[in-house]
Amino acid sequence: MTANVVAHPWSPDAIFAKAVLYAERMESHSANDELFGFWSALVLEFLARAALATISPVLLASETNWRNAAYAVGLSTTKKGFSPFSASSKDVLLRLSETLPSFTAEHVSFCTTHLDRRNSELHTGELVFSSLGTSQWLPHFYKVSKVLLLSMCKDLSSLFSDTAAVEGMISALDDAAAKAVLQDVSAHKLVWLTRLEEERTKAAAQASVLADRQIGHRVKCPSCESTALLQGNPVGPVTTEVDDYEVIQKQKVVPGLFACSACGLRIIGYSKLMACGLADSYTATTTSSAADFFGLYSESDLERAREEGPSEQDFNEY
Repeated sequence: MTANVVAHPWSPDAIFAKAVLYAERMESHSANDELFGFWSALVLEFLARAALATISPVLLASETNWRNAAYAVGLSTTKKGFSPFSASSKDVLLRLSETLPSFTAEHVSFCTTHLDRRNSELHTGELVFSSLGTSQWLPHFYKVSKVLLLSMCKDLSSLFSDTAAVEGMISALDDAAAKAVLQDVSAHKLVWLTRLEEERTKAAAQASVLADRQIGHRVKCPSCESTALLQGNPVGPVTTEVDDYEVIQKQKVVPGLFACSACGLRIIGYSKLMACGLADSYTATTTSSAADFFGLYSESDLERAREEGPSEQDFNEY
């Protein structure tokens, strides 16, 4: 006799199976039906939760009670009346952004907006999906879904029936982003070249000073070739090197924002940065003294203590 094995409710398989069920319900409606959009929001949430559970089901546990983490790994609790709570959607997206490098700030922003639409649909009198055209969200929905599916070693066919149409929307979205950003770069370059050479030289020199390594990664502007800054979100583990005097910490950063103070060009979003060759990740380095990092007393602290006289002593020794 073979026993039936029931998947843990927080397991990636169980959660992904629910995403598949909701995707089927989504596709049972036409794209201009409000229920198509509503079910898409539920697909997105469970897809995000499945991706996080694939990394570890413990990441789904709410921080409100340690027993939630115990439940996530399959341990039983002796606490009467305990009901496991999983992390909020907001926390799920935050945890994904820090544990899944391919899940960028741009993806977090879309997911947050789309899940807020679901909340408005459920908890207010607003008919969000009835008045929302699919062009405003559907290509982004498919693009984020592809990122999450790939993180679980799955492809689009595991969730959607017409993968050719889905891939087409994703490609069109990327092409549109590339076209828009390249036009913006060209427009800023044209304006830059119309300025007097003396003005350009002064602006480039000021930009070099303003491009502080402490607040971003220095790169060359694609419009005016001045020194500009990239900023982004840290991802992956932090590496730490310690010597006698300093502690050096390094972490990979995925860019999400470019800004040039010389010509005024600003580019927001990983896909747009990729279109103009500014999407390479970089390393953020933080250097601190060993005393500050480990909370030790410095020589100046000890000297100040000597000047202030003896501290109160505790003789409560047994």
